Amino acid sequence: MNLLRRFYIYQDERFPLKYLAFTTFAVVISSAAVLSFDVSITKILASYFSGLFFIFHIRVIDESRDFKHDVKFHPKRPIPRGLITIKELMILDLFGLASFLFISLYYGMESSIYGSILLIFSFFAWKDFFLSEEFKKNHFYIYNSIHMIQMVLLQLFVYVIFTNQFTLNKVMIIHLLFVIFNTIILEFIRKIKTDKEESKGKDTYSWHLGYKKSLYIFYAFNILNVITFIWMLYSISPNLRWYGVITLTLFGILSIGLFLHLKNKNKNSELFLMVATISNYICLNFLVYFYSLNG
Repeated sequence: MNLLRRFYIYQDERFPLKYLAFTTFAVVISSAAVLSFDVSITKILASYFSGLFFIFHIRVIDESRDFKHDVKFHPKRPIPRGLITIKELMILDLFGLASFLFISLYYGMESSIYGSILLIFSFFAWKDFFLSEEFKKNHFYIYNSIHMIQMVLLQLFVYVIFTNQFTLNKVMIIHLLFVIFNTIILEFIRKIKTDKEESKGKDTYSWHLGYKKSLYIFYAFNILNVITFIWMLYSISPNLRWYGVITLTLFGILSIGLFLHLKNKNKNSELFLMVATISNYICLNFLVYFYSLNG
């Protein structure tokens, strides 16, 4: 089996472009929408591809850092089972990093600085910030939160490409908070497992919090996300019109998915909740874009 075929199987399991291609584009579009001026399609595409390349970079360094853990507790994952090697992924990652670096340099000093900060931070993330195993074991939430800073820095990088400056206005700050909540939501949902699916690796929120409690916290972040979203729309224009109805409808579908998963705890309910979460993420970001056009 050639490398491209093996990579296709790998990405489907560990870097699903069928979701990430849409979620990344959606957040880039909403980032452009909250600015007070039009952003060129060139900058939108540059931000989109640099975002995908950097998210893939995060995935690769995660695979490298967690290799021993995955061999022991997740042997069916692509790398432990021998589908693809870390070296092969790193070679592919080099092409993405070269493109990311080119885009950073092309759009000026500000984006070059932020791009450099992202790459330096990712190096420390690869090395687990030189934290001890005891710290990582006893401070699971802090450890994961530190790693999520990469996504916040990536969002700031997108703003810098669009604006060529380091400043944020009020709507951009609210949008950043919206992005942070969405990042936490996606991080949570992929690490909530039922008792039958729970591994002994102690690397999920459901293991640390329990299945029900982790879902309740996931739901609480979704409530905060909806509140932040409506606040953001209102800051753009106070006339919400039917956008508020669509927002509550999407939240209602997600709520149904959550309570079904609480009750049924099976693959179908897990898939429904995952699709509802990703759809909510994509739709809310696109709603920001369309609302800004009509605001």
